[in-house]
Amino acid sequence: MRHAQQRSIWVERALGAINGSGNSTGSARTDQAAAAAKDARRTQTHNLDTPFYFDQLVDHRAGPSQGTFRQRFFINDNSYVPGGPVYLLNSGETPASPSYLTAGEPYTLAQATGGLLVIMEHRYYGESYPVGDMSGPSMRYLTVNNSLEDIAYFIRNGQAFVKGAVGTEIAAGAKWVVVGGSYSATLATWARKMYPDLVHAAYASSAPVLARADFYQYDQVVGRALPCAGSIAAAVDTLDRILDSRNRTLIDSWKRAFGLQGLAADADFAGALTDQMSFTVQYYMPPAPGSGAPDAIAQLCRWFDNARNIPLQNMADMTAAYIRDSGIDPVAAYSSGAGATNTALRQDGRAWFYQTCTEFGFWQSAPPAPYRRLRSKYVTAEWQSRPCAQFFGGGVTGRPDTDALNRQFGGFSPDVTRVVFVNGLHDPWSALSVSSTAQTAETTSEDGRNVVITMPLASHVADFYFAASRTDFGVDAARKSILAAMQRFLAQ
Repeated sequence: MRHAQQRSIWVERALGAINGSGNSTGSARTDQAAAAAKDARRTQTHNLDTPFYFDQLVDHRAGPSQGTFRQRFFINDNSYVPGGPVYLLNSGETPASPSYLTAGEPYTLAQATGGLLVIMEHRYYGESYPVGDMSGPSMRYLTVNNSLEDIAYFIRNGQAFVKGAVGTEIAAGAKWVVVGGSYSATLATWARKMYPDLVHAAYASSAPVLARADFYQYDQVVGRALPCAGSIAAAVDTLDRILDSRNRTLIDSWKRAFGLQGLAADADFAGALTDQMSFTVQYYMPPAPGSGAPDAIAQLCRWFDNARNIPLQNMADMTAAYIRDSGIDPVAAYSSGAGATNTALRQDGRAWFYQTCTEFGFWQSAPPAPYRRLRSKYVTAEWQSRPCAQFFGGGVTGRPDTDALNRQFGGFSPDVTRVVFVNGLHDPWSALSVSSTAQTAETTSEDGRNVVITMPLASHVADFYFAASRTDFGVDAARKSILAAMQRFLAQ
């Protein structure tokens, strides 16, 4: 299920939904800090698409003896007011993109507070590789602790790196704010915890702060978002009875009905059926009021309105259309071992798979009884982790010590201060967030240490990249609260 695994990666699919300049409306544009930043804005010193590089340690534990590699970063200093904060966005499980220099919430925060924005590429993604291939032995430097040390190393040397790149002087004692969405938000949270002397504050959008190998809770959030969850569960129950029968003729006929006849393994077949459901909910955005645009969740559930069919047939019709319309190669996308021998660089999905195999797990699996199942009982954490050894060698078992990671960083309760946590409650990853107990409430809560913001109709990293003018699902209110919290943290 390489395709489904890669689909869980934070993607930039919604940057086009941000309003033209990426600016917020309302209080963010009239705030005194925003006005001061605008008045003090300097003439652009460089093309924002220009990449810069610095020498990063290959292995922070080994030190300089292990050598260095070139790590890529981008800078927007157009709104920087001397003495202002520096916002550092680690790209996480995607290549660094200069698109976030001119759109999205980190950009809006930098504009509103006279800040400088740096996008730093995560090791093993984009162009930032400490190794020459992605074979199992070469992946050993891809660890959470190395990635966090990368952030700390950049901050310690940031004045020299930024001045050398664009000539801008960052004031001594400038406040650094680490920001991120999805996995990079987790890194932002943990960077604040590990380096409180370097990281003044953090903004974490949709951060899964709890590592969990068997992540069956993902579908529980999906089920709350889908009105047709009961029909999907009925279809899955029928499918499992068919797979239990071992009747090859019957099973193969259903594979053809789904457009998945090329998948030899029955578990791969069962696993492929979750892709459309997961993607639709994880990246859900309600259509703008009055736009006439279709609602993605309603479109998906409409397939189950055909009462002449059993739910499994409706699911087959839906999946076959999805595969056909998306141009998906089912064998390449859903076969467990697809791509295992390809060790070339620039495979973001392979890098993320390694991280799940070795540290996070995050295997989206069927839940135990008595929970309702929206995916087949054949989709287990064990089945999803099995290809780890095939991809990276026998030493990578796919059974990461998530307990150790949670002990180190605190799991649901990281011991941090001055962090803004934001979650959309349609986001399946919210089950691993600090707001995991919230289900329907739109809230902004403070405990004297951090701010937690929830949006009931929003999904994954919606506050990070959607237009602030979308008041109908809470993004506008959330972004105003984010700015207010960040201004208060910067004043401390």
